[in-house]
Amino acid sequence: MASVWLEAHGKAVVVKGDTMQIKAALLQDLQNCGTVKKVEDKTGSTTNGNTGPTAATKNSAAPQAPKKRAAAEGESEVIQLDDNVRVEANAYQGKIGVDIRRFWTEKASGELRPGKGLRMSQSEWEAICAGKERIDEMLKEGEENSWFAEGDVTVSITGGSVDLRRFYTDKSDGEKKPGKQGIRLSAILWGVLKAEMANITKMLGQVSTEGNVTKKPKQNKNASTRDEASPVERPEHAKWKEELTMILQGRDLQNVSLRKVREELEAALEMPKDGLLQRKEEVKNIVTEIVQSLERQGE
Repeated sequence: MASVWLEAHGKAVVVKGDTMQIKAALLQDLQNCGTVKKVEDKTGSTTNGNTGPTAATKNSAAPQAPKKRAAAEGESEVIQLDDNVRVEANAYQGKIGVDIRRFWTEKASGELRPGKGLRMSQSEWEAICAGKERIDEMLKEGEENSWFAEGDVTVSITGGSVDLRRFYTDKSDGEKKPGKQGIRLSAILWGVLKAEMANITKMLGQVSTEGNVTKKPKQNKNASTRDEASPVERPEHAKWKEELTMILQGRDLQNVSLRKVREELEAALEMPKDGLLQRKEEVKNIVTEIVQSLERQGE
């Protein structure tokens, strides 16, 4: 197992240590990182029998996921650490927090589905931010290590990665043990998260307890007022949530199809097929809320 660490070099970050042992893994992580435009291998050594530019270089022209997803009205802003890992500051059940979650793509529909992740309260997130230098030091040492950052949230260093996880107390023996809520970040993704901490904290300060990011109202030249309520405040959402909770109860949440769930909701509401197609983002947000709630109940 290689031991590596990060050092500042002007405006750059240098990875030092036994890096040749993990060269292929580093190149792959950089290739998969949505914030990296191009990767070139200038070490002059081989990787799996190939020399010169790596596969990452050949694929560098492929479109990359945006670092930030523009927020639709009524939604909070989302920061993408890479193609699959997203960070969002929002409110859930009246409590403001930060959600870091890994998404996966459903082959049938091509839509992104929320997977496992960790939701932290504002104080827990602030503890992670305050402890970033300690986490960097633990990564540099390269040894298995962990510490309770705040409440039940624990930071663990394992295999050169940073694992942020919520622990629970086992009633049988009274010991703290790792739960299902958590996410493991490579050293590179941890570096991206650190670089975005200030932006995420700023977003957190703009979230209201109703779940919206506070924004200045947009001026509409064609109308002086907006009669339609924002998506999260529409009265029909309470009924949707009730029906969706019954639909999702007992389902395999990791493999649930949003399209199928939306069709079942349409049937429950006696609506025609694709009656909610134009409002699928609203349905998706409610489904995500319910999935996160059911995950917490299942720990």
